[in-house]
Order: sequence, then structure tokens, then C-alpha cells
Amino acid sequence: MRLLWLPSVLRDAGLNVVEMGGWENRGKELADVTLVVCHHTATGPRVSDEAVARLLREGRSDLAGPLAQLGLRRDGTFDLICAGKANHNGYGVGRNQTIGIEAYNDGMGEPWPRAQIDAYQRGCAAICAHLGWNATRVQGHKETDPKRKIDPAGIDMDGFRLGVTALLNDQPLDPPTQEDPLMALSDAEAKELLEKVRATDLRVAELQKEVVGEKDTKGNSRMDRLADIITRLGKKP
Repeated sequence: MRLLWLPSVLRDAGLNVVEMGGWENRGKELADVTLVVCHHTATGPRVSDEAVARLLREGRSDLAGPLAQLGLRRDGTFDLICAGKANHNGYGVGRNQTIGIEAYNDGMGEPWPRAQIDAYQRGCAAICAHLGWNATRVQGHKETDPKRKIDPAGIDMDGFRLGVTALLNDQPLDPPTQEDPLMALSDAEAKELLEKVRATDLRVAELQKEVVGEKDTKGNSRMDRLADIITRLGKKP
């Protein structure tokens, strides 16, 4: 068995697919497929998408490629690696008679972009619909091989499957959680913001010392001084 239907099924679901040359004949024949297994690659964002796709195609020194049928970039694009068997779930339930999706993430706390999670769920739902499966056929590697694996780290698979089920039932997905705007800052911008916050804290501490007694030496009331402090805080240091 070869999964030659993968690109058309994913594209019909509105997903972007990049086909790696020779994918149709890469990987040994599958006897059957029983699950979709979700992974993370343990590669950080500084590693290019092309380099990760090559790794999935060629394998590592300790594990021959291909390492998954599909890679999933952070922008939600799928890399089609092979149509045959891949070495991604060798000790897990279903072994390698499964479809592996390796999502590009360092697995060490890197935030999952909404576009990537959305494509992850939509891709799984499209595969399940094609094969006549429900969402229980979508498993994390940490579920098929719980004593050895943690991937995909940071994804609650029960919640993930709820999204897949909604898609299979043609229901809208829950709106994405608003990402923390600070995550969009560069290192330089974050440093600049921190310095401004610290400077403001110091100014507040200094100005607080002026708010003592009912009136100052010039006869200004406490309310007058507070109003003056608020005005001064509104100005750039």
C-alpha cells in the first residue's frame, strides 16, 4: 500500500502541500494503516524548513529515513516526504503501520503558532475523513509510546481530538486563543521595553517620597502634588 492520495486529500481541505521529489516511491510498502501519529521534530526555529524536511527524508545516523510521511511547518504548510512506510513509531502502538506527521517545533516550550495547530487538526481530519475514521484514530506519540515519548509536547491531545471531531462534523472550531503580544517582540524590543519599565519604576519610587504630609513647604496640598506627579509621569524621562 502506498499513500498516493495524500496530496490531493490535503489540498482538497484547503491546505498547502510541498512535494519532495521522489515521494511517491520513498519508503517500503505499507501492509495497512491504523492510526495517525502526531509528533514534534525537536528542531528549533533557527533550523530552516528545508533542512528539517531533508532530515525527515534522509534520517539520522541512528535511524534510517524516511522518518514520517508528512512534515508540518510553522506556517501550516505540509512537506510530503513519502508515500510508503516511515520510521516514526517503531515501538508504539500500531508500530510503523501508521501515518506520521512531524510538526516543526523544538519540543522544549516553543509556542505553537495558531496557523500550525489549525493545519495540524485540519490535516488529521482530512486523512480521517478519507479513511472513514473518527478522531480516536489520531494519537500523539506520547500516547502510543508513553514510557519513552513526550511528543507533541505542549499539545493536549484530548483537546486536539475535539477539534478534529468538530471538523469531521463540519462544525466550526473554537476561536483561537489570543496570543500574548509580547511573544511578537524581538529580543532588542523586549530589552528596550524592560528598560523603560524599570526606569518608570524608579521614577515612581522617587516621586512617592514627595507625597508626605498634608501640605509641602510651598503650601501645596497632597492632591495638588499628586496631580503634579501624574503629569510628570506622563512625560518622557
